Amino acid sequence: MKCPLFSIIIPTYNRAHIIHRPIESILAQTFTDWELIIVDDGSTDDTKAVVDSYPDERIRYVWQENQERSAARNHGIRLAKGEWICFQDSDDEYLTNHLQVLNQGIGDNPNFKVIRTGLFIHENRNFISQSGKKSLNYDPYPFESFTTATFHYTLLKELQFNPQYFISEDLHFLLKIGMKHKMKVLNECTGVYYYDPSSSGGVGIKYQKNLTNQKACLDDILTWNKTLILPYIKRKRCLNEILMLFGHTKYKRKLILKAVGDNIKFFTRFPLEYLKLVIRIVYVKIGESSGLYRTNGRF
Repeated sequence: MKCPLFSIIIPTYNRAHIIHRPIESILAQTFTDWELIIVDDGSTDDTKAVVDSYPDERIRYVWQENQERSAARNHGIRLAKGEWICFQDSDDEYLTNHLQVLNQGIGDNPNFKVIRTGLFIHENRNFISQSGKKSLNYDPYPFESFTTATFHYTLLKELQFNPQYFISEDLHFLLKIGMKHKMKVLNECTGVYYYDPSSSGGVGIKYQKNLTNQKACLDDILTWNKTLILPYIKRKRCLNEILMLFGHTKYKRKLILKAVGDNIKFFTRFPLEYLKLVIRIVYVKIGESSGLYRTNGRF
């Protein structure tokens, strides 16, 4: 059996209500030489039944005990037969020309092993911004553009996802790849990322587990990455401490004083990045609460 050009890997966990979105966007691709590997990370809902409702031999479903996203993606990598590997999230989608644009980019740029497009960011099905079209050295790496990238399979023999991390793990992976391989950024936007304020703020019921894992991931990045993305990583790490404080205020008030101390420590460690972040947060919150304007995107 001929191996496909693209293997697309989707890790999922209890997303039966939404996983139709990426599946149908992949089935609608104008470029048809692909396989889709859906790695179910221990779902307890009807995810398998939803996947089975699409009778296409290019779609494979596998189940594993819950081990989080990095382990699920690595599982998919081990099963992949394609020359180029793509990753999609279980609540986002590709535009119909996504794989066609990547295929053209591969042909036009034979010396690159990492190629990606940009994407549109939507909230409540409405366009709010786009990401990933700039050519600055750090721009290929923020995670919003991760799902529009494709990686030659040989790179994933060198490096896979660190299973210790399940928050910011895609950023960690991209930066590790970027240390050795230059990324070709194509001009088109061919993906859609659905921004959900309720799940992106970091202060839901699992805030402490998630932020603790992200803290470990970002601290690891700070030990080895000294590229132009460093200010971004520092701001993200400061935001992690601010969100932890907000989470404790809402759920665990006994830990507030410790969180205040941690924020002071990070202000003294990264004063410029912390101050810029606080100004940004105040600016956004005042604007949104007043209704005068809306600032799109993350802090």
